[in-house]
Amino acid sequence: MFHVNRWRPGPWRPAPVTGVLLAANTAVFLLQAAQGPVGQEWIVRYGLIPAVLMQGERFSIPGSPTPYALTLLSSSFLHGNLGHLVVNLAFIAVLGSLVERAVGAWRVAVLWTAAVVLGGVFHVLMNSGSLVPTVGASAGVAGLIGVVTVGGWGGLIAGGLWLSVQVAGAMARAPQLLDPEVAWQAHLAGYTVGVVGGLLVRWEIRRRRRAARRVGAAPRAPGTAASRAGGQGGRRG
Repeated sequence: MFHVNRWRPGPWRPAPVTGVLLAANTAVFLLQAAQGPVGQEWIVRYGLIPAVLMQGERFSIPGSPTPYALTLLSSSFLHGNLGHLVVNLAFIAVLGSLVERAVGAWRVAVLWTAAVVLGGVFHVLMNSGSLVPTVGASAGVAGLIGVVTVGGWGGLIAGGLWLSVQVAGAMARAPQLLDPEVAWQAHLAGYTVGVVGGLLVRWEIRRRRRAARRVGAAPRAPGTAASRAGGQGGRRG
């Protein structure tokens, strides 16, 4: 069984995909800030506006991606202010590397993309008439939390607490929790993607172990690679 909530000793450093996400989100924010008022227009151009995605023929936003569905991805690299960015970067830095070293780089890339896109889609479906742009990497972060939730008892407790806050916020839309404009639906959908993805990885590990027992070989986790010396050791993917 894989345990993404088990810390390993040693200095922290971002795993490859996690490092790319940290760098990309930071670079976009700095570039946006350097543009001044023009940079603020990026939120409208590249942010996700539910009404435009659902009824695009009735609206015209100069400079928006074509097709407009690309804003499901572009919106995840934009942030409304420095505090919004810092919170998401902190989650990405800690949980991203933890999950990536447990399940592998390409799985994290797929999971992140799916959480962002499906989180955005669910948000649009639940707010189809809204003209408020949605920005931020929170749906992807929620996907990472979902994986951690199914990675062990510690993750289950932490994920359960996080989920309780999200459900309460989604039901009450209480501004005192985080922000009155928080995209609760996107968070919940991203979290669901992470839980399902984590369960699929657990199923894959069990399948490999059963196959390894049949042939008498030692199984290895998805995030590791066999060592050149003899295949017993490995390095994190």
